[in-house]
Amino acid sequence: MPAASFRLPGASLFVETNEERLLVLARRLWEETAPAPRRDAELHAAWTATSGPRPELLPERRLTWTLLPEVYSAEIPGHLAARITFEPPSVVGAVSLSLLEAFPSTVARYLLEAPLAALLGARRHQPLHAGAVIGPRGAVVIRGGSGAGKSTLVAAAWQAGLGVLGDESLLVSREDPDDLSSTVRDLTLLPHAARLLGLETLCELAFSGGEEKRRIDLFPGATPSDRIARRRATVLLGPRTPGPARLVPLTPEEFVTEFRHGEIPQERATGNPDFVARAWSAARAFRLEGALDLPGAVSLIASL
Repeated sequence: MPAASFRLPGASLFVETNEERLLVLARRLWEETAPAPRRDAELHAAWTATSGPRPELLPERRLTWTLLPEVYSAEIPGHLAARITFEPPSVVGAVSLSLLEAFPSTVARYLLEAPLAALLGARRHQPLHAGAVIGPRGAVVIRGGSGAGKSTLVAAAWQAGLGVLGDESLLVSREDPDDLSSTVRDLTLLPHAARLLGLETLCELAFSGGEEKRRIDLFPGATPSDRIARRRATVLLGPRTPGPARLVPLTPEEFVTEFRHGEIPQERATGNPDFVARAWSAARAFRLEGALDLPGAVSLIASL
């Protein structure tokens, strides 16, 4: 059975699979390293490709997650199943060849990216509900509550030429909170946001958070370097009143308080995001107001 070793943020991964194309997907996500014995890797994955029926147009519509104290599992009936065990840290998964051939990005998202992000988030990283865009000087983290406009702002920044680390969730190193990495590197929008930005022709159908959305597929052409970045600044989304858009510097106390407005329960499942807020509050911490002025907001993000 083919095997390979990879370097993930803060961890090593040993993979066994019966399908070389799954290793091709993995090489777009993580840096492959010299082969090492299985016992030397911190994380393990076993992926099996099997025969299966032809997938429907939007297979992720049937995706379900089961969350238990020691085990997560994901399933698309007839096509994909992944079991994430935290002790020992491992992923065992199976995927249909028909899904792999028709929707390789979907397989990468739900068999590779999300399960390994769950393992990393239970170890040396803090999962965070936030997006991030990347420029020449580093990453600007964008955080706000659900519906605050994170994905729209990230997509607009991408449209203006900035890179994307993620639009919904990140991993923050517990050892160095300015060290960021992707969970699932995605760009997923509500239909009205895709229309607002004029991105409909670049989008495919997606299903996320229980509703139909639009997705710009960032996976083709992706490289491991796209998934890591250093934080340059943090922007908390404030009132979306008419512009002009403006950045308001926050004191450490103000920042820590407003940072909590973007919190979701999953952040505390394996850790405590408060240490991230305290670390980031000391430098380049802002509130963005007037984000209805989207061009102005993007210009401010780019200036950081």
